[in-house]
Amino acid sequence: MNLTELARVHDDDLGGDPAGQASGAGARALLASIMSEPGQEGRPRAKRLRVPVPWLASAVGLAAAAALVATLVTAPDGQIPNPSQTTASPEIQPSARQVLLTAASAAMKAPSSGAYWHTVTVTGTDATSPDRGYIIRRRFSKEEWLARRPGGQSWWISQDLGAKPLTDEDEAAWRKAGSPTQWKYPFDMTGLVGAISSEVVRVAPEEKFAERLRGKWKGSAGSLGNAYITWDEVRRIPSDERELRAYLERRITSDAKSHGYEIAPKDLESALQGSSMEIVFGLPVSPAVRAAAYRLLATLPGMTALGKAQDPLGRMGEALGYQVKSSEEGKGAYQMVQVIDPETGLPLSRSSTSTIELADGRTAEFTYFTAYQQMGWTDEEPSLPAKRM
Repeated sequence: MNLTELARVHDDDLGGDPAGQASGAGARALLASIMSEPGQEGRPRAKRLRVPVPWLASAVGLAAAAALVATLVTAPDGQIPNPSQTTASPEIQPSARQVLLTAASAAMKAPSSGAYWHTVTVTGTDATSPDRGYIIRRRFSKEEWLARRPGGQSWWISQDLGAKPLTDEDEAAWRKAGSPTQWKYPFDMTGLVGAISSEVVRVAPEEKFAERLRGKWKGSAGSLGNAYITWDEVRRIPSDERELRAYLERRITSDAKSHGYEIAPKDLESALQGSSMEIVFGLPVSPAVRAAAYRLLATLPGMTALGKAQDPLGRMGEALGYQVKSSEEGKGAYQMVQVIDPETGLPLSRSSTSTIELADGRTAEFTYFTAYQQMGWTDEEPSLPAKRM
C-alpha cells in the first residue's frame, strides 16, 4: 500500500470542521480542498533568509545548549549530509497531507509502555570562525531519560562533540589560517553567528556528563508551548484531532492572556502548528495522541511536501517545509524543514538553513539541525557516565 492509499484511510476522520473556533476563511478553504481527490503540491525552493539560530533556547545560548545534548551516530562516510537536501525521484511525490496521514497510521503501532521515555538526539549548528573566514560545524549530543514513575529520577546525558570545518572550501581556509584546534570568540559578536560572547569552541570532543533533572524539570514530562507539563497533563491530552485542536487553542489563548496580550487569529494557525510539532517531536504521549497531532497538522495550512530527503544521520524520509515567524523584531518568517519516516511515524530531523556573507565576500550556508536517533519507551536503566552534575 502506497502513501496515497494509506492517507485516504483517514479522509473520513477529517471530514468535519476542526474543533474550536475556525481560524479564518483560508484555513477552512484548505481543509475543504484536502478532503477532495488529492493533487500534487508545488515544491517551491526554500527561501534563504538571514535568521538567527532557531529553537535554541535564547535564555541559555549555545554554551548551555551543550549541556542539553547524547551519543553521536554519523552517516556511513563520517560526514553529516545537508539535512534539507532532497533527492530527485521519477515517482510522483505524495502531498504533505498524504505524508502526515500515513505517519499517523504508522504512529498508532508504536509501543506505549515503559519505565522511561528515552530520546537520543544529535544537534548541529554552523558558526563563523571569529575572523569570519570560514564556517565550522559544531555538534552536540543529548540523551534524555524521563522517569514515568512518580518520584523517579530523570536524567540528561550530554556531550559536546567538537567542531570542524564544514566544507572542503572551509577546510582549505582553516588550513590557511594555521589549522587552529580552538576558536576564541570576542566579547563583541557583531557579524558573527553560531557562538556566544567570549566562548571558546574546540575541535576535540569534551567529556560526556550526566545531569539530574531538577527544579521545574523534576517530575516533568517535558514542555508544551511556554509551560512545563506534568505526566498527568500529558495523559489528559485528547487523542481525537478535533478535541486536540480545541485543547491546544485553549492553552494558546490562555498563555497569551497570562502574558498580557490577545493572540491574533492570523497567528493562531501558526501557534497550533508549533504545538502539534512539539507533541510529534518529543512529548511522551500515547501513540493515539501522536497520531492525532499528525492528523491535526494535516488540516493546517502552510505545510509543503519537499520530496524524499536524507536526514543528518543519513536516513531517508519524506521532507516537509513550513514557515515559522521569527521571534526577532523586524524579522520575517523563515522556512523550517522536517524529515519524517512515514513507515514508522517517527520524526527523523528538523532544520533551517540561511545564508551569511564571509569576510572575503563569499556567501555561505548556515544550518541548524536536530536529528532524532531514538525515541520511545524503554524499561532499560540509563548508563550514567562518571562525571555527573
